[in-house]
Amino acid sequence: MIPRISLSAAALGLLFPLLAAAQGADAPLTLAEAIRRATTVGPAAALAAGRRASIVGRARSDAQWANPTLELRRENEGAPFPYDDFATLTLPLDLTGRRFALRSALGAARTRAVADSVATALGTEYATAVAWWESWAADQLARFAATQAQRFAELARYDSLRAAEGEVAEATAVRMRLEADRARFAAARATADALHARALLAALVGRDDPAALVLGEAEGGDSPLPDETTVLGAARRDHPLLAAARAAAREAERRQAAESRGALPDVGLSGGYKGTGGYATATFGVILTPPLLNLNGGNRERSTGERLIADAELKAAELRVVAEARAALASARALDEGTAGFDGGFAERADLVASAADAAYREGAATLTELLEAHRARAEARSAGVRGQTDRALARLTLRRAMGASALEAK
Repeated sequence: MIPRISLSAAALGLLFPLLAAAQGADAPLTLAEAIRRATTVGPAAALAAGRRASIVGRARSDAQWANPTLELRRENEGAPFPYDDFATLTLPLDLTGRRFALRSALGAARTRAVADSVATALGTEYATAVAWWESWAADQLARFAATQAQRFAELARYDSLRAAEGEVAEATAVRMRLEADRARFAAARATADALHARALLAALVGRDDPAALVLGEAEGGDSPLPDETTVLGAARRDHPLLAAARAAAREAERRQAAESRGALPDVGLSGGYKGTGGYATATFGVILTPPLLNLNGGNRERSTGERLIADAELKAAELRVVAEARAALASARALDEGTAGFDGGFAERADLVASAADAAYREGAATLTELLEAHRARAEARSAGVRGQTDRALARLTLRRAMGASALEAK
């Protein structure tokens, strides 16, 4: 006699903790809320601010004006004749224009820092959006796998009873039990995948308990695609990486100009007071630092190399941004064509086929092979529907990122 299989809905709830955890969790986490939390509560905000401050701070250090020097000095103290007092103020002058060039480089560095900060924030937005959609897809597939495992367990129990009563062969019941075990294992794996996907999302939104996250309903992902002219124009105009590369090239140009002026002598003016022998007199002078031993050759060579690198990186960024924008648009169009018809009715039709096969099998009008094929077709249709919706959404995210736009579409 074939042993009966007892796999109730309660047991499935224990087997798939992802579904049970949703009962006492927080409010559903929508895509917009996930992005808001990732860019405000998560570590991304501090990262963007830190990168911006680091870039600007280095440029400010180079562009600072030199401080004046105040000297108070007494000579001949303790001598048999009167001592002398000096008060001298020395003011460095930038007659070469080196500091002005560095101040101009500072402005370019600020622009680069803002663009870099925007790129960091957008990178976090897109990473969060991708994690949300992947977690949503994994969650949907895990829920369906749990339902599928429960249905197979019921069919296995039904065939076990029929085999015990001699209505079907024991081999049929054994095969059905194997399919139920396989479905249970597949559901467990789908649940594990969903938990891993949710863990990545939880880390991005600043949470340490993935089981406490409950995802909201999927929204968007099917907006109309723009034309190529709009895409390329936005990419060239708005992409933060391209803006940062342009600012870096401008900064390198101004730094090269500043270092080329470092071969000229520095000039300073000195003036002050001298008290000696009971007389108060004035002093003045000009201070020169002639470049006799150091012509600033190393810094000039370094700045030339940095400008060459910045110009090459700008050209590479322009090519990459345009190429990625074209590829992202073509990919989104291809996915739209390939998933045409993957709507709610697509999955419902697969459910009807599986339900009809169930009824026919119970009435003896369908074989076990036909039943299993119907359920596999249902599972594949469900998976294709979920993946199709997710892939369309991810393709649009990739396109928006290539255009330099926010991950969230404007309402």
